[in-house]
This record gives sequence, structure tokens and C-alpha cells, in this order.
Amino acid sequence: MTQSDRTPLPVLTSCCTSSLQDVRVLLVRADTFLRSNGAPSAWVEDMNIILAEVLSNIARHGFSDHSGRIDLEIRLGKNELFCRVSDTGRPFDPSQFGHTSPEPARLREGGYGWFLIRSLARALTYQRVGDTNCLTFWVPVDHKLPVAELAD
Repeated sequence: MTQSDRTPLPVLTSCCTSSLQDVRVLLVRADTFLRSNGAPSAWVEDMNIILAEVLSNIARHGFSDHSGRIDLEIRLGKNELFCRVSDTGRPFDPSQFGHTSPEPARLREGGYGWFLIRSLARALTYQRVGDTNCLTFWVPVDHKLPVAELAD
């Protein structure tokens, strides 16, 4: 085992309130962490999309008064990135959403969020443990956002 094999992998643990303003600060913190630890640009962009969707959904729908707490953990590996997002907001199981591209004519506001998340993330799991929602997922380093395919 070489010294580089024993080097601890970079980890970000952070939290914010469930206000959209604090969510934006947490998104910048995650972006800065990834870029400062040498994550490939395409990987950072994918994570920015995933986290913006997940965190804004929690802020908008998880808490009625924006006084809740959102916790974020990101572990940057050599070939993949692990992410855990947890909150004590309303229970929400995303397993029903985002498996197919939504029809634009049927959407009121947005509606592509879970489809985008599922398109970019791997091993997406949700658990409700006690009063806590916990979403985990992986993003492989070689994953690319199929922008042209999503736009069609």
C-alpha cells in the first residue's frame, strides 16, 4: 500500500436552514469543495444540478416555515462521488417520480427535477428513519450529462 492509498479522501459535511437563501449558500459551499479538491468540471456540473434540485425541493416542500435543518455530506473518491442529504421535513419518497421524461405541456412549474436527478445519479436510495428523510446517491466520475437527449 502506498502513501497515496492511505490518504484520507476529501469529505464535506455541512448544513443549512431550509430557506432558499441558505440553500444557495450550501450549493456554493459544495461547488467550492468539489472544485478545490480537483473534481472534473463535468462532475461538478452534474452535482450542482442534482444538489440544486434536491435541496430546493426540500426547502420548498419539506418545511412550511423554512425553519428546518438540511444536512449534506459529500465524499469525493477516485472514481465516484458519494452524497447524503438528510432533513427532518415532511416525509417524501421519491421512488414514484422521475422514471420517465415529463411532458412539457402537462407541467405547471418545473417537473423535470426528479427526472434530471435520476438521469445523473446512481444508486439513488431514500429512507425515512424516525423523523428524518435520508437520500443517498453516487455519481461516477465518467458520467456525462446527456444534454441533447434531455432536451429532445
